[in-house]
Amino acid sequence: MKEVQTMAYKNNAKLGFVGFTYPAPKGLSRFEATKWLMEETHKMGCELMGLFTMGMQPNEIEELEALYKQYGFDGSEGFMPRFIFELAGFQGADPVKAKESFEAHLESSKAQGKKILRSGYNTFLKLKYSRWNLDRGWTGEEQLENLQKCFEIAYPLLAKYDLSFAMENHLDFAAHEVTEVFESIPGNVEKKRIGFAYDTANTLFNNLDPAEDLEYMPQWALTTHIKDSKIAPNPFNGPDGPLTPVGCALGEGNCNVKKALDLILEKSPNRDGIHLILETGWFGKAVHDVEPDMDEYNRMILRKSLAWLKDYLTV
Repeated sequence: MKEVQTMAYKNNAKLGFVGFTYPAPKGLSRFEATKWLMEETHKMGCELMGLFTMGMQPNEIEELEALYKQYGFDGSEGFMPRFIFELAGFQGADPVKAKESFEAHLESSKAQGKKILRSGYNTFLKLKYSRWNLDRGWTGEEQLENLQKCFEIAYPLLAKYDLSFAMENHLDFAAHEVTEVFESIPGNVEKKRIGFAYDTANTLFNNLDPAEDLEYMPQWALTTHIKDSKIAPNPFNGPDGPLTPVGCALGEGNCNVKKALDLILEKSPNRDGIHLILETGWFGKAVHDVEPDMDEYNRMILRKSLAWLKDYLTV
């Protein structure tokens, strides 16, 4: 097998990308698509890749796990299910069951060699789970209060298993709001065991300015999603407004990705060996009109963004 030459990056940063942003050729089985993506990730010189084998045959899993080890991928990041947000019994959740599930997941993740577990609060991508909700019992303030209570329960359990939780800014709250929650958790200011999975563009999709993120997120960034987006004319206009954010290659949008990277490399608790994970995408109708082959467009944007990122980081 041909050896891939690796580069030396600032802070020994490790690079990767989210799999859906680099679609496998059509017609492949899930096993074949995963193997293809693994080989492509290695060829592009990336060290980070999540391996998802649920539902595959035992022989397929064995082959993929062997290849994963052969390529030397870093598998220290894992997923945090939603029960971390149910630990305080918000809106009828069962706090006892949530805590049992949470600790069992921490124990399993620790055994798998995980160090950081990540997820977003508003994984549903709905107004209901955002700072903009005005419904009684679901206002942004009430949801933030629940986060604080849940994290106060979660922190000592994370410490018990020497794990960290990174919450992605995911169309939910403003950076300063979540930072206040992080700072309120006993012990968290010193250890920063609960922090951000800092996405450098998602704030645009929350109708906020990502420039504000630069003040609050880098010092709490346990891991990342590196992306850029640009404001474009909304093809629907009318009641949806005249403007909308769409994805683009790094360095071509309205997000100051270079400054975000500089601050992450300076201030992140995990700045030595920080995970910089590309998540290009969110192109929308404006791009479909230009490029009908969206799979190839996705792959092109990813390759272009990865080259940009390597160029900026190479020592």
